[in-house]
Amino acid sequence: MLRLKDIGEFELIDRIKKGTIIKPETVLCGIGDDAAVLCLSDAYHLLASTDMLVEDVHFTLDTATPYEIGYKAMAVNISDIAAMAGIPEQALISIGLAGDLEVSFVDELYRGLKECARTFGVNIVGGDTVSSPEGVVINVTILGKVEKGKAVLRSGARPGDYLLVTGDLGAAAAGLEVILKGLPVNKEDRDYLRRRHFQPQPRVIEARLAATTGAITAADDISDGLAAELREISKAAGVGAVIYAEKIPLAMPTVRAAAMAGKDPLDYALFGGEDFELLLACRPEAVKKVQEAVAGTCGIPVTVIGEVLPPEKGLLIEQNGRVGELKKGGYTHFQIE
Repeated sequence: MLRLKDIGEFELIDRIKKGTIIKPETVLCGIGDDAAVLCLSDAYHLLASTDMLVEDVHFTLDTATPYEIGYKAMAVNISDIAAMAGIPEQALISIGLAGDLEVSFVDELYRGLKECARTFGVNIVGGDTVSSPEGVVINVTILGKVEKGKAVLRSGARPGDYLLVTGDLGAAAAGLEVILKGLPVNKEDRDYLRRRHFQPQPRVIEARLAATTGAITAADDISDGLAAELREISKAAGVGAVIYAEKIPLAMPTVRAAAMAGKDPLDYALFGGEDFELLLACRPEAVKKVQEAVAGTCGIPVTVIGEVLPPEKGLLIEQNGRVGELKKGGYTHFQIE
């Protein structure tokens, strides 16, 4: 059985390099040199983001396959570029691995990274590999571009804007609960929820289509839960907002899993996170145009779930005919109980 400690660094690099460059016209120099050399047009701004996944914090080797870990590591970074209405282009991967891991683990990890990258047109152009005595660590740095002056920021939301979300919410959190607790959902639901947790689909095209209407004033990808992302937009834009609980889109597998767990499925949507759908603020007169553009091309629904309010209103949720304060919640990295 071939293990990492049995092969040299250069052999590992050669294995990783295979199939990473899918758009050679944008890469002057990639993996194997001290830095990647990339072409960028004067018509675009560069977008850059980075995200890290740590074993036993963001995933466990008991519940996720190496392929799923790799796919998700790439997807969550691509989603950051999507949230800016940008085009993801290049990625650098740094991983920390124990020497007694099987080489097949790295092959499968990179198979997931490459498949997600290939799906969204991203070159893997560099990175680093080091020994890690405390578990697997994966850090992805993503580079993208957006037309000058066209980046969609969190800070643009204005009172009167409608709040929209793509797809359905809460499935990733429900999937995690199914995995960790072994909830006896049917196979179709389990496969759907597991896929939503480990293989989220960044809404790159959806964001680009919505932004071309000129009506999207703010955007964020839903990584930490709807409530947390709404709070981020509220803080950046200096606005309040109201969410209509009954309008939050929930898939039936999410609803059924919540029932088995004895939970309200809205808790998954509001506070669970990792859906990587988009939260958009949109001028009200253009909502239908945005919905038609995204659904017509991608087949993904865009749902009105709330409205941006003046800042003095705060963050509210309307449920069962009652309006109350939207409580804080969502994933936090260093929460102290």
